[in-house]
Formats: sequence, C-alpha cells, structure tokens
Amino acid sequence: MPVMLFVLAALSLIPLANGWYARRVALPRYCQQPELALQRIVAVIKEKRPAGDGPRRDYIVATKLLHLVPRTVDEPFDTYLQRMRHRLQHECRKTPPSVAPVPAP
Repeated sequence: MPVMLFVLAALSLIPLANGWYARRVALPRYCQQPELALQRIVAVIKEKRPAGDGPRRDYIVATKLLHLVPRTVDEPFDTYLQRMRHRLQHECRKTPPSVAPVPAP
C-alpha cells in the first residue's frame, strides 16, 4: 500500500514539474526571437521538408513549442498560432534577459 501511494504521488507531480519546467526553463529560451520560432513552427506544420537540405536543428528546437503549447482538438490553425504567440509574449514579459536565445539560422 505505501508503495502505491508513493507511485501515485510521483505520477501526480509529473504534470506540475512539466508546467514548472515549461514556464521557467523551456519557454523563456524563445524570448530572444519569438517570431522566428513561430515562423519555424508554421513551416514544420505546413511543409513536408521545412529545412530543405539544410540543417534541421533549429526546426527541431522550434518543434518543442508544439509540446509546450499543445493544440487543442478541432482548434483552427490560426487560432492556435495566435494562442502560441500570446503565450510567448506573456512568458517573455516575465523572463530575465540572461536566458539563452534560440539559435538563429
């Protein structure tokens, strides 16, 4: 019984830790160039090969936003993009300037 309670407690802390990580570590990384990250997200969603034959790292980094700000069921793409832009703006207002930027192309 104590083991089950421990596992249940650990599993219920995962979403809290994920939210903390997103707010404090992951999302602030996009604050130096949020529009560039959003452009890459649009390319990842709409294009078959967004990076073409070039390096893919920047697009892979940008795709992390898809996990941090997930799209809801039946949410129109434009609405989702606007919500993601708003979330980045909100997070970036709280971010200290010492956070590492997303690499430029």
